[in-house]
Amino acid sequence: MALDRMLANQAPGQPPRAMELTLDEGQVQALSHFHQAALTVCCSQLRHLEALTRSLFDSVADIKGFGQAVAVAESAPGLNAGMLFDPDRLAGVVRITVIMWLVFLAAVYVPDIPGGFGILNVAAPFGMILATTPQLQVKTLFTPAMVSILFAGLLYIFVMPLLSSFLGLGVMLFAVIFAICYLFAAPKQALGRVFGLVMLVVVTGISNQQSYSFLSVANTAMMFPLVFLVLALSTYFPFDLRPQWAFQRLLARFFRSSEFLISAMRRGSPQPVTRLERWKKAFHAREVAALPAKLGTWAPYINRGIASGTEPQQINSLVTSLQTLAYCIQYMLEERDTLRVQSLLNELGEDFHVWRVGIKTILQELAQNPSGAESGALRTRLNSVLERLEKQIKATLNRTAEGQFSDRDAEEFYRLLAAYRGVSEALVDYAGKAEGIDWAPWREERFA
Repeated sequence: MALDRMLANQAPGQPPRAMELTLDEGQVQALSHFHQAALTVCCSQLRHLEALTRSLFDSVADIKGFGQAVAVAESAPGLNAGMLFDPDRLAGVVRITVIMWLVFLAAVYVPDIPGGFGILNVAAPFGMILATTPQLQVKTLFTPAMVSILFAGLLYIFVMPLLSSFLGLGVMLFAVIFAICYLFAAPKQALGRVFGLVMLVVVTGISNQQSYSFLSVANTAMMFPLVFLVLALSTYFPFDLRPQWAFQRLLARFFRSSEFLISAMRRGSPQPVTRLERWKKAFHAREVAALPAKLGTWAPYINRGIASGTEPQQINSLVTSLQTLAYCIQYMLEERDTLRVQSLLNELGEDFHVWRVGIKTILQELAQNPSGAESGALRTRLNSVLERLEKQIKATLNRTAEGQFSDRDAEEFYRLLAAYRGVSEALVDYAGKAEGIDWAPWREERFA
């Protein structure tokens, strides 16, 4: 409520008060170890949520001028492994390079190509747009470009020759630019606005010694079909950037990176020991963290005809389940790397190894086939492993001498156990979402 009031430029009223979570130790001890783990993690997350909420409150109060000092919530330090490359950015670089070379070779070897080497100036910005936003289809750029050329050409041929002074030219430019920006002000109309302004400058070619020729407009217009032909070819070569295939490739990358991170959790050696291992772990950790968001940007562009029988909400739910799985894996790695009770972990190492092997096998199957795991069977497999692990934990803790490890050590161990269960539950949730999608049409070869 206070945030709503501040966003409406009203005083927030009473500032938020700190709340302490108190637990009934008797009831906590009566719970199973996994339930204690869940309760411990829940309390920790609630405390972190309270810190984030307070930071958000202070930030909004500071922005709105209500005189609050900004409290910054603590965040986990990142893994410093030097420079990491992004495969998607590298693919964008390769794509723009291929586009520019194809256009350059066409300008060299095709006689009397419209625009000559000036076609490179036209291809470069379009290639950069598609390299940075590969989700865009070439046909979505063609229509606003050609309409903008037609509009600018009409001004160039029929209006500008009638102007005889700088005042008239200035008034025309102001009126046209104002109209374009006003009519295409919505964020979804950004392409129309950009192309309208760019083509106005390119087609009119305003200079001190102004000349008018229909061939100038015609040559400019003829360049664009050639440029868009090259852009369309770059959708299929060197990488297939059709949304359904790109989505499946990103899914496979996500599960391969997840499988690497699970495999890297070696028994007795939670930290990577060499520079190459640190770099690989940092790379795959960033892949797991970033790929769900990238999948979310591709999801709206998937052809509804290809994904027949699949609602957009199902794909969005699938992406959300992947984001949850990414959070759970990141949380598990953080808890595993900061765990201090190595003696207890080593004693239960064989059981944790069984869990890791099972998860690794599942992730390998999902990397090959996004619907490669049936949720019911998957839940049964993981529950059997977790039940065995819980029994071993109870027996081990009962044998542990009193005072051998502190309450803080126990809390850390419980948090790790909860992290393992979180990854298992997130995988089951993903499998349930993937079952509702008919993947067969996604894999069909078609030129579309």
